[in-house]
Amino acid sequence: MGGNPATPSKACQPCRVKRRKCDMLRPGCSQCKRANIECGGYRDSFSLRLRDQTSLAAQKVQKSRSAGSTGSTPDEKSETRNADAMTLVKIQGPSQSPESLAMGYFIHVYAPSSTFEYLAEPAALITDLPEDALLAPALLLFSQNWRYPQARSLAQKHYALALRATNKSLSSPDLATSDSTLLSVLLLSLFEALIFQGRSDPVNWNAHTQGAMELLRLRGEEQFQRDLGRRLYRHASLNIRTQCAQVGVQAPLSLSTLESSYLDCPRPREHQHTWLFGQIVNGIANFRARQHELSPSEIFQSLLRLDSALSKILTNLHRDEPFRSLDATTLQKPVCGFRGRIDQYPSFRAARTMNTMRIVRLFVIQMLDQALISIPAQAGDMQPDLRARAHKLVQTTAVDMILEILYSVAYILELYDKPNLSARSLIYCLSGVAVFRFAPADAKDYAVERLKFVGERYGFPQAIDSANMVLQVKELEDWIHLAVLS
Repeated sequence: MGGNPATPSKACQPCRVKRRKCDMLRPGCSQCKRANIECGGYRDSFSLRLRDQTSLAAQKVQKSRSAGSTGSTPDEKSETRNADAMTLVKIQGPSQSPESLAMGYFIHVYAPSSTFEYLAEPAALITDLPEDALLAPALLLFSQNWRYPQARSLAQKHYALALRATNKSLSSPDLATSDSTLLSVLLLSLFEALIFQGRSDPVNWNAHTQGAMELLRLRGEEQFQRDLGRRLYRHASLNIRTQCAQVGVQAPLSLSTLESSYLDCPRPREHQHTWLFGQIVNGIANFRARQHELSPSEIFQSLLRLDSALSKILTNLHRDEPFRSLDATTLQKPVCGFRGRIDQYPSFRAARTMNTMRIVRLFVIQMLDQALISIPAQAGDMQPDLRARAHKLVQTTAVDMILEILYSVAYILELYDKPNLSARSLIYCLSGVAVFRFAPADAKDYAVERLKFVGERYGFPQAIDSANMVLQVKELEDWIHLAVLS
């Protein structure tokens, strides 16, 4: 077959093997039809080209580091992978287009530590990868994290193209249920979360999240037969449940119906925590929606069960990915650790995951605190031991969660090698700490100061908005959860 050998062939597998000219008709090519064999479809040249380019860059990085690769500890290996990922962006040099640089950054730097981690795995070669939908958040992240304003306008251009292509796919019964279409909607949601600024409701993000729910219904049980389908489901369902928990409405019953099929599918151990966390967020959404129907004892029992489940996940996470405490005075450079302590994690992803669990646990404890204030001790069927357990959580466990979050801040902002990426994850956590009633005064001051630092140093206006809400004694607005989901 002719053509540029550097350009991956889009032909079907049988035609590539036999080196025949493939006409790429759908649903199958003429060559396979004449040979009476299954065609199998065509490859996405964009995703192949991307992986070829980054693979070559990775080989250069590996070669340059091979001399010092032996004898590394697990922590060092984790940080080396992070450094290598950043080098993938740098090694391509100024000759690469903004799209190429942004895509390399997204796939190899952002995705591995986010809910899009499946895009960073070699096995995640998606048929018809949604190029514009991927480039929209990739360019926006590149613009925000590396102060490259030209990429922002390119991001908005690709967002408009992706929106048009996604709407077209949604009008086709076959394309609407494809992995590519659901991935497009999730990527469009990410774009909206990244670009959103406070003082209004995240209307566009909400619309994309509701659209994802409709796609999950359409995809039905068949989506659980593929590893990618299960991952996309976990990702989309967590967004949906987080939205429901934030606004206090019950999670769609169709999610529970689909879940019965999902439970029969194998789940690797590393995905168990994600699934369990999704169930907890689902429980929070359902509790907030039904709280007015519950008796005083039922309110406390429901919240205590949610707290117990979160405590179990945190214990298991700490066992699987333990962190260690450092003395800030022993470090070679000055580090702004809270009360002189810094907790170092095996990876940024581990720190982010544990902080997400901690801040959600604080949210549950805050609801317990509100129940203690609003429900009289002698109310109806109220059991004294329930109030005692709630008091302990509010006065002791809550402070423990606050301290563990703050002890991680110096690692995320100063010890981790890509703070311009990791800083955003702190917005929701620091905001939650700063508004909690029982937070120590120095904890609130540190949280507000670090929010301002994140906003001014790394260009995140959401962090400044959050700090101002805290200082003005305002409730956190409905958009603040987007900082966790992006």
